Amino acid sequence: MHWTKFPDTLVLPLKTVCLALLDHPVPAQHGVRTGAKLLAVQTISHTTHHLRVLAEWMAGRGLTQLSELTDRHLNAYRTHVLDLDCPVIRKRQLLNTVVLVHAYRDLLPQPCQFATSTPWGGVSGDNLVKVPRAPRVNRTPRIAAETMEALLAWSLRMLEDIGPDIADAWRTYQQLHQGSHPSQARFVGLPIRRRLAKFLADAAREGTALPGKRRPDGVLALDEHTLLRLLGLGLSYHRLSSARQRRMVAESGLPLTESYAHGTAIKGTIDRRPWRDPPITPQELPELVGFLTAACFVIVCYLSGLRPGEALNLRRGCRDTDPDTGELLLVGRRGKGQGRTPLVNAHLEDDPWARPWVVVQPVHDAIALLEQLTPHPLIFPPTYGRTPRRTAQTHTRTTHYIAKDIGGFIDWINYNFVTADGSVPIPADPTKRLHVARFRRTLAHFIVRRPRGMIAAALQYGHLATKVTLSYAGDPDTGWMDDLAIERLQLVLEQIGQDRTLLAAGEHVSGPAAEEYKTRIAQSAVFAGRVVTGVRNSERLLAHANPNVHHSDGMTCVWTKETAACRKAKLAMGLPDNDAPDETECRTTCVNLVYTDRDIQHLRERLHILTLHADDPLAPQPLRDRAAAQAATLSATIERHEQTSQ
Repeated sequence: MHWTKFPDTLVLPLKTVCLALLDHPVPAQHGVRTGAKLLAVQTISHTTHHLRVLAEWMAGRGLTQLSELTDRHLNAYRTHVLDLDCPVIRKRQLLNTVVLVHAYRDLLPQPCQFATSTPWGGVSGDNLVKVPRAPRVNRTPRIAAETMEALLAWSLRMLEDIGPDIADAWRTYQQLHQGSHPSQARFVGLPIRRRLAKFLADAAREGTALPGKRRPDGVLALDEHTLLRLLGLGLSYHRLSSARQRRMVAESGLPLTESYAHGTAIKGTIDRRPWRDPPITPQELPELVGFLTAACFVIVCYLSGLRPGEALNLRRGCRDTDPDTGELLLVGRRGKGQGRTPLVNAHLEDDPWARPWVVVQPVHDAIALLEQLTPHPLIFPPTYGRTPRRTAQTHTRTTHYIAKDIGGFIDWINYNFVTADGSVPIPADPTKRLHVARFRRTLAHFIVRRPRGMIAAALQYGHLATKVTLSYAGDPDTGWMDDLAIERLQLVLEQIGQDRTLLAAGEHVSGPAAEEYKTRIAQSAVFAGRVVTGVRNSERLLAHANPNVHHSDGMTCVWTKETAACRKAKLAMGLPDNDAPDETECRTTCVNLVYTDRDIQHLRERLHILTLHADDPLAPQPLRDRAAAQAATLSATIERHEQTSQ
């Protein structure tokens, strides 16, 4: 919030207003919003832009306190706003900001209270500007599956295979610039001329070239800045200080190279080959560190369910472990909702504003690598290397620039790791460019659509769903629940339509619950479409339309709680049950099972793989026996399905 742009006399009153917005839920009597949730930090930031328009209008009329604003002044301000040359949505926001400030009247001191009982007689900016309110639906587009899964897979490859080499080179680069690298110990206490002579003698003996850089005219010249860093001299030295020193370099006869590298050899591999042959040069490092940061952000933000601002504001030491459950935690601050208030009985005594997210191992690994890249408190500083220390401690990378970083990372991967058939590793999203607000929406979609779909690094969306939806210290994230309810409704409606179409086209169904499957699908009314404007509406519609038929890999469950074998198995082990199938405890003898032609085709593909494993002479005998037993079970299921279809 840039308060220097506000009129001086109104800075303190408007700061007081913004502090109230940060600390207190929106009053229930507020005419624009409903509910009692805290405003998001970003929303308050946008509100200051609207307040600045009001402040400049007041300053132009000699008003120095909010308490001086009467109904007459507010009517004049309304006329001023309506006459502005800006979109009507902007006008509505400017007027609604006045209504919002008045709603906090009882939480503000007297100089910050308007001299009116109700601005504009209780009419909101929506009606004053005559703009219909947009429905409160999530219009954020999901990222295409092909793009998101490839992006996540390469982000994890970047973390595990490529990132350690970049981090090692960056650490060496930083040590050389700070004069703490082991190779600089030989120069301690020597004047610059003797340092240079010793360095040139060692380079001639080892056959190494000197660092060079290309001038604008195309000539390769000595990179004096890098050379001075190699000599262990501080950042105050920018050039060689005398012609004699330059003559020493020229007379050494050592060649110059643009690809001078003071990093270690490449150790990471992609498809069993080094991801690159030459070591990393100093010129490449800033860009590669940016790509590595972007990859780590994708992992942290996507696999945790954090909002982009919450992820970008994570600080050093944010990794933690639950002492009771052993779950991995990420400790940060919420940017939205009731959880943004300090805890009354804080489990995290050092910071009552902190909130833990339950995460998976790659998120911890990404945070650990990011902490190696910067010594600053924020793990996503504005830039690396050239950022003033004060700025790095108080500012973070913005969502705009982290999105550009991700775009650059995708371009770099697609340029350097083209597949054998010529296709790019990370295909472009067909909808629009990747902005980071789309991650959370996409993860909710994948959790519902692919409960057993494998993502990179063998993570399962089903495993991730439990952690993300119950992320904030064990309390459900209502925003996630909203997204998941909408996604489940869409999935159920699509599956009902597909099942009904295939049954009508003659798809065969076998298994103990085949007749029940046909009955439920037949009883499901054809969905003609309905406008859903709220989560409660979607939940009610889901409860009414859901036939409780669950499709999975190679089988379909017609869920009936009383006869479910998975539920009985969990109860026998003393585990709590729920009113939904648990595929990890599925039994082939369960009476809820159904096999469609789609399932049988999947089983045939799996049977072929199991048969190859069972006949593999190089495999251990126990694994061959296990594959043979599984193949026999699948063969029996396929045979029964084919017999009943005749």
